[in-house]
Amino acid sequence: MDLEVSGEIWEWRGPAPYYFVTVPKEESLSLHGSSPDASYGWGMLPVRARIDSTEWSTSLWPKDGGYVLPLKDAVRKPLGLGIGDAVTVRLTTVDQPTGRRQRRTEAPRRPAAPSARPGGPRGPRVTDDQLTIVPANEASWQDLEAIFGSSGDPSRCWCQRYKMLPKETWANLGPERLAARLREQTAGGHPNAPATSGLVAYLDGEPVGWCAVDPRSANPRLLRNVPIPWVGRTEDKNDDSVWAVTCLLTRAGFRRRGISLALAGAAVDFARRRGARALEAYPHLTEPSHLGTRATFAAAGMAEVSRPTKNRAVMRIDF
Repeated sequence: MDLEVSGEIWEWRGPAPYYFVTVPKEESLSLHGSSPDASYGWGMLPVRARIDSTEWSTSLWPKDGGYVLPLKDAVRKPLGLGIGDAVTVRLTTVDQPTGRRQRRTEAPRRPAAPSARPGGPRGPRVTDDQLTIVPANEASWQDLEAIFGSSGDPSRCWCQRYKMLPKETWANLGPERLAARLREQTAGGHPNAPATSGLVAYLDGEPVGWCAVDPRSANPRLLRNVPIPWVGRTEDKNDDSVWAVTCLLTRAGFRRRGISLALAGAAVDFARRRGARALEAYPHLTEPSHLGTRATFAAAGMAEVSRPTKNRAVMRIDF
């Protein structure tokens, strides 16, 4: 059975946060009519799910006589989806192979507690004499590769979430092409380049952090598909004099030591020196993300000017 369902993302606050979309009542009734062989126990219903070009295998969870669809972070985060966002999902039910062992006496597992943060316990906060922040064109490409790593979301995205053009996705471009785009945007290793799109932080000479900061209009997807900067505001989307921080990334093993805070402060100075009229950021309020936190940008001198959704803020400083 194929179904298309739409709904808002909500969060279950259990031992670990988990995100769901509720299947509407009519569609849930249709799914109840599926073959009993489709469920592998406890009422769980295996499906293939697709949002745009992203497709994955999962199971619908029974709830209040209907179903809810879990959204794992590996799907949700690359698509830039958070609490309160509306999504449309294509669902295809999957019959279980004949003879598969049915486990009907156990309760479904709740999401496990989150693993320890990369890098272990919080290390000592960095000091000004330890940390150096430079424009990305003064850094080498090898240093950026070290920061983005070879696994996890950064190595798949390469800070291209807001740079994509219509019909482009992480899947149809692939990490190698995305990395090549970032290399071109930063002009790494070319200190005389006329423009660069970010900052790189070094701790005692080791590359440890990245901040994407450039004109807001240089981010096509931010202008086209992401409503957060524009809700309730009369802003000219093509105003090159307004800049934006669209990513704050600290390398695994160096997090929770004040590196993002230092990068946010450096981004304010960088935008001002490059002729920006204002600088904005769009942090999540309810979950850690590459967009930074409200407190981080407030400490850098930015003020909240808008609360477009319950979990997002627009922070800004005018020069």
